[in-house]
Amino acid sequence: MNRRWPTLGLLLMALPACAAPQVYTGWPFDGAEARRRQAETAQALGCAAEGTLDLPGGGKLSLVLVPAGEFVMGAPAGESPLDPDESPLFRITIARPFWMGKCEVTNAQFRLFRPEHDSRAIDTHWKDRVGPGPSLNGEQQPAVRLSWFGARDFCAWLGKATGLTCRLSDETEWEYACRAGTDTPWVCAETELARFADFADASLRSLKPWALRDDSQRDGAAASADVGRYQPNAWGLQDMHGNVAEWCGSDYGPYPLAASRAVSESAPKAVRGGSWDDRPRRVRSAFRQSYPPDYGVYNVGFRVVCEVGEK
Repeated sequence: MNRRWPTLGLLLMALPACAAPQVYTGWPFDGAEARRRQAETAQALGCAAEGTLDLPGGGKLSLVLVPAGEFVMGAPAGESPLDPDESPLFRITIARPFWMGKCEVTNAQFRLFRPEHDSRAIDTHWKDRVGPGPSLNGEQQPAVRLSWFGARDFCAWLGKATGLTCRLSDETEWEYACRAGTDTPWVCAETELARFADFADASLRSLKPWALRDDSQRDGAAASADVGRYQPNAWGLQDMHGNVAEWCGSDYGPYPLAASRAVSESAPKAVRGGSWDDRPRRVRSAFRQSYPPDYGVYNVGFRVVCEVGEK
């Protein structure tokens, strides 16, 4: 089978035991340490820390290598009293490194799998105006209004075409990847959030003048933005905070979570990251919500994880 990783070089899907990447301890850590761990893991795997995967039918998917390691999941007391499902804090180990989509899957990428997909537009309803507002169908906007089943099936389609194990992230992997070593609510100061995220700020006023938002900042997008517009975290992942929320592969459940859990097709699924329609509280690293797996939600998309194999 033809596998192409143009900038990754050869991805070693089977590693000698002596070359197994390290599971790092010590958390939190700063951006320089995050990049050091990532580079060291890439060296152990014999590849670059970032690369692109050719998609069936055209286009590419950018991937970022996330090192293995331990972290404390959830939010400390007082970070967000309105979100009690983020506690108790618990330590968990991400036992193996993994590849994660640098950005959310776009409409153009998802339509290679499902050509008829329609992310539609955001309806506007206020005095003297009822009708369609901004389109969510731009080729580089994240694909939304797709169910968890649709996101899962895209990953399976991609895996079958490439010979890789592709899937949605576990919720624990998602938060670990989002934090990139941080133990703060966001990877930046709240006052800098508009540089890193598309969230409910002053730019939302033109679309939803009545909406709850942070008018002290302006991210430049009324609804979802083209992926990759905002600054990345220390591992190079973009749009983990905001833009659109993201389906995880995990069932939604109370903390603490186990490192390995069975998934039921009928159970509500964890959704992480918040969106352009959410205030800063709801785009924190620890924020979590859930939807039934058959829902297609106007502000929920997904990103892909590819496993690093072992011998």
